[in-house]
Amino acid sequence: MSNSTPNRPGRNLAGSDAQELFLELLGGEVLTAFTTAVKFRDKHMVKTLSGGKLFKFPAIWRTTASYHTPGNEILGNQIPHTEITVSPDDKLIASVFVSDIDEIMNSFDVRSPYAQELGAVLARFYDKNVLRTGLRAARGGALFEGDQGGSILTNAAFANDASALFDGISLAKETMDSKDVPIETQPVYAALPTALFYLMARSDRNLNRDRNGGSASDRSHVLTTIDDVQIIKSNNTPFGENSVTNTTSEGATIPSKYRLNATNTKALVWTPMAMATAEVQGLSSQVVDQPEKQGTLMLSRLMTGSDPLRTKCAVELRSAANA
Repeated sequence: MSNSTPNRPGRNLAGSDAQELFLELLGGEVLTAFTTAVKFRDKHMVKTLSGGKLFKFPAIWRTTASYHTPGNEILGNQIPHTEITVSPDDKLIASVFVSDIDEIMNSFDVRSPYAQELGAVLARFYDKNVLRTGLRAARGGALFEGDQGGSILTNAAFANDASALFDGISLAKETMDSKDVPIETQPVYAALPTALFYLMARSDRNLNRDRNGGSASDRSHVLTTIDDVQIIKSNNTPFGENSVTNTTSEGATIPSKYRLNATNTKALVWTPMAMATAEVQGLSSQVVDQPEKQGTLMLSRLMTGSDPLRTKCAVELRSAANA
C-alpha cells in the first residue's frame, strides 16, 4: 500500500512552508482582539518612539505685563521653561505554549480563543496603566509657579448616588475650565467602571427627556455625554484597587510608577493632554516552532510607557480619601 499525500491547509499555494498561512491568521486575530478591547489609546497623546530612549516635551509658561514709566528702559520679561519626560516601560509579553501544533492550527475552536486572550490581556494592562497615569496627573502638582496642578473632588455620594456623579462630572469639567484648560478645543472624557455607568444610565436623571434630549429610555439606557463630557464605560478601570500593596489582579508585575491607591476612586475626567504614551513597539505576534519541546509557542508583545503630561488636565472623583 502506498503512502497518502497529506493536504496541508497552512501551505500558501505551492510554497514550501506548511505553516505559512496559519501564522498570518494568528496575527490578525490578536490584532482584532486588542483593538476591540482597548478603549483609551485614542483618548490621550500617543507618540511613536524610534531611535531614542524617551520623549521630552518642552513646556512654556506665561509672561507678565506692567505699565511703562516714560524714560525707563525696557529690558524684557522672563518666560519660564521646563520639560516633561515620557519614557517607555519594559516589553509586555503574553504567551501560551501548545504541545501539538497540528492540533492547534487545525482546531479553530481552540486557537481562536487563545489568540483573543493574548490580545485581551495586553489590552487590560494597557488601559489600566493609561488610567493610572491619568490618576497620577490628577494628583500631580503644578508645572510652574503660579500654575495649577491636577484636581481631586471628594464626595461620599459618588459611591452610590447617580445624581451626585452627574454633578461631579460636570464640576470636574468646570474645575478644568477655571484653570484655563482649553475644554472648548479639546475633547473631555470621563471613565467609569461598569457598575457606576449603569447606575447613572438607569437613573431618572438620565431617563428624563428634559435633561438628556430624549436619547435614553427604559428600553435603551443610553449614556454618552454629560455636559459634553464623553462617557466611557470600561471593565479595565483600576478604580477600587490598591496597587501600592499589590491588591490588584496584576500584583507586583506592574512598574512602580503605576502603583497607587485607588481604593475609593470612582471616576476620572481628563483631556488628551493630561497624559502621554511613548510607543516603542506596537502590538505584534509570533509563532515559534520548538521541535525540541514538541510544540509551538504563541506569543504577543507590546512595548509602551505612559507618564503625566499636563496635570491640570485631569480630575479624580473619589468617595473618600485613599489612605
